[in-house]
Amino acid sequence: MPVTNLRFRPFGFIAVALFVAGFAAPATGQIYKLPRIDGAPGDHFGVDVAIDSNRVLIGATGINACGDNAGAAYVYERDDSTGQWRYKATLQANDCAAGDFFGRTVALSGNVAVVSAFHGSTAAMSNMTPNAAYVFEPDSSGAWRQTARLSTGTDDSEGRFAADVAVDGNRIAISTAGDLTGGQINGAVYVYERSATGHWVRSARLSAPTDARGYVIGGSLSLDGDRVLVGASTAVQHRSGGAYIFDYDPATRDWTWTGRITGLNDFFLAADLDGDQLLIGERKAGRKDEGAASIYQRQSDGKWTKHASLAPSNPFELGAFGSAVAIEGGRALVVGYDEQLQFDYNIDRVVYVFEQHEDGAWSQENIIDVGEVFFGSAIDLDDAVAAIGQASDAEVGECLIVVLH
Repeated sequence: MPVTNLRFRPFGFIAVALFVAGFAAPATGQIYKLPRIDGAPGDHFGVDVAIDSNRVLIGATGINACGDNAGAAYVYERDDSTGQWRYKATLQANDCAAGDFFGRTVALSGNVAVVSAFHGSTAAMSNMTPNAAYVFEPDSSGAWRQTARLSTGTDDSEGRFAADVAVDGNRIAISTAGDLTGGQINGAVYVYERSATGHWVRSARLSAPTDARGYVIGGSLSLDGDRVLVGASTAVQHRSGGAYIFDYDPATRDWTWTGRITGLNDFFLAADLDGDQLLIGERKAGRKDEGAASIYQRQSDGKWTKHASLAPSNPFELGAFGSAVAIEGGRALVVGYDEQLQFDYNIDRVVYVFEQHEDGAWSQENIIDVGEVFFGSAIDLDDAVAAIGQASDAEVGECLIVVLH
């Protein structure tokens, strides 16, 4: 696709723009709009995205592949010779069925793509096919094939399976959403490892080591090497949630709870992990529900402490700052609203870009803005390249690749 040069400006608005906070001199950036091979209003293309090196994976739960809302996922790759991003493959489950909402969450690591089929609550969907996570890998010819279907079967005592998925190398993590019926809201994370024969085998179940009443474990999930971060979103009004960190010890082959973040307040926590740093977004935080995002750092004694509080340069009431987050390599992305233009509701959703300086401090560097309220439905970050979804009920979905300088 053609490359659009972006202009950096300290204020104002253009159709596609990257604004730099606090600088008057213009600069340039690059944005790629991934080509669609199909698409219709409400396809939810971009409901979740994952990027790893020269490859992007995009979920589209509203695609009517084999029935209404069966869903699909799409693989795009960057051509090294031209630098262009090109469509590579459409992923669908071998047992594709209407109402699967395949593509609700996606994860990507090298040649391993993981896609969830996640539909609704336990009570409402009890007669439907159980949720599952599907693993896809390219064969010797380069064609993507389903190589595994991971599921807990019909047991929903911990809520619906495959609420979120994550993958890093030969390890996959899959969470349940917790069950709000009957007071059972515990939730869990299931870990799978690739065996010597190439099969994916469940190796661990991670659950809250403390009383989990009042919040739902498993709504958000991140995996980085031997560490798992799982969000515990608020389930009861006026009771805060949290996040749990688990670490794997290769010597003992055991997972251990090593940290807990408390005092988080959001029904849909956003969380991401990068080594010894983690980023958590709370879109309902603040006196005016303007939202917040916080970076936590692991200390030498193993404890996790808040290192930085991120906030937009111009916060808005009901701004939903922290709706989605991503962190990697000293750069953080946070989704929130911007530019109310005198209306009593937000009309423009943007991605705020923060960077960490040599002294460890974080500051907002720019804003990615395309002038769309559904922009930033999902984000992911790989080094200096961001994948940003734009999914809605009424429009054809999009995914943009932004090169950050």
